[in-house]
Amino acid sequence: MPSSSKITRVAILVDTMTTWSRSLIEGILAYNKENEPWHMHLEPQPSRDALLLPKGWSGDGIIARVSSPQVADQLQSLGKPVVNISSIKLEGVDYPRVISSPVSVAQLAYDTFRIRGFNNFGYVGDLSFGFVQTEYQAYQSVIDDAGCKLYCFDLSKNHSIEDWLAALPKPMGIFCWGPSLGHLVIDSCNLINVNVPNDIAVLGANYDKLLSEASYPSQAGILMDSKQIGRTAARMLDDMIHGRPLEKRDWRLEPLGIIEKLSIDTLAVNDDRMSKVMRYLNEHAFEPISVTDVIKHNPMSRRTLERKFRLTFGCSIVDHIRQLRINHARKLLASSDLPITEISEICGFSSYNYLNRIFKMSTGLSPSQYRIQSQLQER
Repeated sequence: MPSSSKITRVAILVDTMTTWSRSLIEGILAYNKENEPWHMHLEPQPSRDALLLPKGWSGDGIIARVSSPQVADQLQSLGKPVVNISSIKLEGVDYPRVISSPVSVAQLAYDTFRIRGFNNFGYVGDLSFGFVQTEYQAYQSVIDDAGCKLYCFDLSKNHSIEDWLAALPKPMGIFCWGPSLGHLVIDSCNLINVNVPNDIAVLGANYDKLLSEASYPSQAGILMDSKQIGRTAARMLDDMIHGRPLEKRDWRLEPLGIIEKLSIDTLAVNDDRMSKVMRYLNEHAFEPISVTDVIKHNPMSRRTLERKFRLTFGCSIVDHIRQLRINHARKLLASSDLPITEISEICGFSSYNYLNRIFKMSTGLSPSQYRIQSQLQER
């Protein structure tokens, strides 16, 4: 064990008030346990306060959410290696950075609602925070590209969320910045007798087990990769402290998938035949089915089926089957030690090579890379 004079001293300027931030710090600690020890400065503060180093702090490097000019100015004055874990991009600040991919998170949220037949989309967040603005803008861009309108409720404005929810066109899929806001939306819907999920389906970013199960219906969420963000940031800072070159300066990690709960357990579809088709696909997607099998169980011409399905759900039948299989593979990779060849068979892929190719196209990672990344969440 190194003497105290040689221990690396690192500051972690991340609030410890949220599940996301605590998980991120766990990722830093996991890296630290496997490498040389660090003495870490942590100072819990409310997330609205500027997280600044105490006067006289002297150390070797910093992992920080560089989200304000005040924080950026202090860090620049110190001249120490810094890794930024904020999605906010401040002018004149160019620290190496690792974050969840806002574009991937936004696309996953949209796809979650679209394959359930939703054509109306909402967003709830406090846009006085720059990192919330980043997520909102990414989601707005995805919705714009789809040719749809996004209804936004900004918590920094003083107006009633109940009135906003009551006035929305329905059915509506609402993406919330975090699980606490998803909980607020579900509570508010219950107060005004708006049905969740049939009138309003609710999806929270950064899935939280406690807040999900604390609401009724239970809240679905996007499982983020905050532990891996922490682990990656720690590795980057370690390299910078020791003068090693960085593999790359800007990491954008993929979300780990959707945790499906009752708050999205619906189909926003008026066409009974398309509802039956979707239910059939969801029940049999891991079997060796084809469009011909779908037609046998839901008689209509192939052309009509494929046209109506794409119009209703925004994708082809083949694309939907493939996505269901990928999503199931995500869950098995994250939660089991099954061989990947066996996972390929369970999920209905014809071969491991086909799973590997399709999975990498969808997530940017091979199944083995995804397993390593996702299982850090459980450690």
